[in-house]
Amino acid sequence: MNKNVQFFAIFCMVTICIQSAEDRRLQLSENIGISVMADALPSENSHEDQSSEKRPLSLSESIVIGGVVGCLEVAFPGQILVYAMNQKIDKKPFVLSNSYKGFSAHAGGQMPITAMQKVVQVKGSDLLEKWQDRPLSIKQKIAISCCAGIAGAIIDTPCNAVQLFLQKEANAGKNIGDACKELSMKSCFKGFTANALLKEAPFAIAYQTSAPQAIEIAKEYVGDNLFAQAIGGSIVGVATAVGTQPGAVIRNRMSNDPHGVLYTSTLQTVQKIYKEEGAQAFFRGLSARGPRVGIAIPLYVMYGTAMEYIIRKEL
Repeated sequence: MNKNVQFFAIFCMVTICIQSAEDRRLQLSENIGISVMADALPSENSHEDQSSEKRPLSLSESIVIGGVVGCLEVAFPGQILVYAMNQKIDKKPFVLSNSYKGFSAHAGGQMPITAMQKVVQVKGSDLLEKWQDRPLSIKQKIAISCCAGIAGAIIDTPCNAVQLFLQKEANAGKNIGDACKELSMKSCFKGFTANALLKEAPFAIAYQTSAPQAIEIAKEYVGDNLFAQAIGGSIVGVATAVGTQPGAVIRNRMSNDPHGVLYTSTLQTVQKIYKEEGAQAFFRGLSARGPRVGIAIPLYVMYGTAMEYIIRKEL
């Protein structure tokens, strides 16, 4: 039954991606035709259009884009199927609606993280561009994305600690308020260094900087369509899943030990895991987390681009 669920999940995700790519291709074809006709005619407002296209996003717009992108990524049907597959729902008949249970809590936790990362990226880029009076280099974009990831970890780390606390069998029946009372501020931020530097920072670099570059390369081979975004984003997503898995393992080990009985620091945690379980322990759970990250990266890019167009009234 587990294999059937996996095949069903993969089939549905592929079908959704193919159908979305075809719909987007047709839409792009119509838009390109309209754009070509419009470009053939001289316009007095061409300079104003170019300046409006580069209009920097405000703080509120950045928060809205980041929050909506995080919520949409969680709600994507392919993601829901991956969650169901990872949770090994094989003892009962698979019901898609059951996979949406807890959606509000998941979306509520994801929205402030992506909103924080978007704000840091947009405002950091604007300030640096104004200061140096020229476009940002790739290295500068990577540095800003790294800061955005670290900022997101400030929210993600305590949320993850509370989530792990509530998932323990010994804490069954307790709520978020009980978790906040029993966990100290120090306990909530255990594993922050590993989470910020080894997981959230690389993840932010991947979807804010690396994925757009990979998508541009993919467009040279398959054309400017959704398929290119899916290919470029998924390649970066798979690499990101592999690269950030050790950080997720280290963070979870430290968060699961809030009082520091087994794990006292990031370095000590790395040494203990490697000595007792070997290097393969750092990639435990990759098969479950990999598909989600592989899908999340292109979704972040596509949703973010669409939201920016909508807010800037370019659609």
